[in-house]
Amino acid sequence: MSERKPLSPDVLICGTSIRLLALETTKSKWTTIFIGSRPGRYLIVEMPKVAGAPVKLDDGTRWSANFISKGAVHSFNTEVLGYTYRLTPLLFLGYPAETVVANLRTEKRYPVNIPIIYKVLSTPPLLAAEEEAAAAADHGPLKALVVDISEGGFMAVSPSPLAPETVIEAAFYLPKEEPISGINAVVRACRGKPGGYFIGLACSQSNQPKVISRLADLIAGIENMPLRL
Repeated sequence: MSERKPLSPDVLICGTSIRLLALETTKSKWTTIFIGSRPGRYLIVEMPKVAGAPVKLDDGTRWSANFISKGAVHSFNTEVLGYTYRLTPLLFLGYPAETVVANLRTEKRYPVNIPIIYKVLSTPPLLAAEEEAAAAADHGPLKALVVDISEGGFMAVSPSPLAPETVIEAAFYLPKEEPISGINAVVRACRGKPGGYFIGLACSQSNQPKVISRLADLIAGIENMPLRL
């Protein structure tokens, strides 16, 4: 179920990934990063990049935009107002009068504190060149901490960002139990915070039955605990 709401500053925060789809002519798709705004006037985002080079979207072109925040997809229409190359290439987009908000959190989430080790299996095809280089450098095992979990996915805090649609393989390290290895998941959202990045992941349907069963047992055990620390 979706509803229409004004765009709130505590929903669209610096570092949020925004996807843009052209509403006119060719259906171009781009991913950009939110930098700031003047409420009621404009949004400021990084210019999309291809092979490390900024791509200036034409003034006046109209776009459908969406981003994920607080367990919901926020969608709105906008247009390119202008651009600047001072300091860094930036685009100015029209500030939306309202957004359409659709909740993603269909399953109950449980707070946890589970260390994981993960590796990147694949990255989005249009990832900027510098992000590709960083991702390639990080293809080895990385550490993170799962802070909440549901039947469909989990939220992890990591020192390294991951672009939406990145596919990872993770292993959960549980106290007094064998690790749950081979968990395939897809990044749905990445948000910068002091000390790290909050990364929302959806478990892949390609997970082995044994993995799915162990994750279900983990959630069932959390549900039955009288007190969760």
